[in-house]
Amino acid sequence: MPAARRQDVRASEARERLLAATLRCAARDGGGALSLQSIAEEASVSKALVLYHYQDKERLLATTIRWLTGRLLAREASALAQSTAGSVLEDFWRWLDEELQRGELRVLIELAQERGVETRRALEESALQRQQTAEQTVSRVFQLLDLSPRLPAAMIASSELAFRDGLVLWAWRQPDRSARVAFDVFWLSLLSLAR
Repeated sequence: MPAARRQDVRASEARERLLAATLRCAARDGGGALSLQSIAEEASVSKALVLYHYQDKERLLATTIRWLTGRLLAREASALAQSTAGSVLEDFWRWLDEELQRGELRVLIELAQERGVETRRALEESALQRQQTAEQTVSRVFQLLDLSPRLPAAMIASSELAFRDGLVLWAWRQPDRSARVAFDVFWLSLLSLAR
């Protein structure tokens, strides 16, 4: 491998490690408590190295939001790929429960409090991508169940996303409660909007 290519690979790996450190810090301390110093310490590097790769905190957070969104949406898209009518809601719950345990969606939601221009742009892109993927997910659920929703998929997906985000925060604050019951009740009400 040429030296320039090795250097690109090492830089890419370093940036990925910094994103993972940002995720761990945010999951542990909360999105509002992030600092470049705490991220550097988590990654066992200097703050100067963080700045070398990301220039400032806002760029690091915007990149983290895009990175988390990509990871989340890839898992969501594959969650129902092998589903059948008999398994689709169980598969959906299994995916959501794994997301509740993983904590990345909670971090993404917490980062929505950031106010920088680049961060806001990343959050807007994330919201649009999440909406589009949720529309595909909701459409897939209804299709597999051989049901036709009486409302547009976009409207149902928006409701499902709001529920999902709320469930993530509720489950994090009350881990002893059963998020599955809330999921089942919510989806029963969504399915009542079908023909």
